[in-house]
Amino acid sequence: MSDDSQAVAGEGGGPPQREDKSRLVARLCADYLLRSLKIVGELANGELLTGLVNLALVQANVAHLDRVSSGYDGIDKAPPDEMRRPVSVLALSAMLGLPYETTRRHVAKMLKTGQCVRAKGGIVVPTAVVEDPRRTEMLEVNVMNLRRLVRGLRSAGVDME
Repeated sequence: MSDDSQAVAGEGGGPPQREDKSRLVARLCADYLLRSLKIVGELANGELLTGLVNLALVQANVAHLDRVSSGYDGIDKAPPDEMRRPVSVLALSAMLGLPYETTRRHVAKMLKTGQCVRAKGGIVVPTAVVEDPRRTEMLEVNVMNLRRLVRGLRSAGVDME
């Protein structure tokens, strides 16, 4: 956990005191989180939990690529299907901390609508789904939201180091 307090001059010219900005940081982060969740829910036609399961599935499929620059870092460079690793519903439910049956139901909805497919070893979100213009727009809006968070933290004088 980071120290979200800032040094300010102490009373009577004494040693600097730390100004606590924890609540401000929490408000700014909550704003970012709520904006992001709204986007995820909209992507899943208003079903937030289905959107979260979908997002977790996409992340799990490409988690092995996120450790280093993979060449698929840009918004227009989604990893091809052969680079995606299937994930089991059980692993997905454990990752999200959801009951297996709840996760299975949401994955079944996504399979029915073509948002994911069964593959040897689990479930995969195909590249064609990830490259959908709605998802690209979601990524662009989320980047704007993240920039808004960073600007808010900086303008509040929060040390980002």
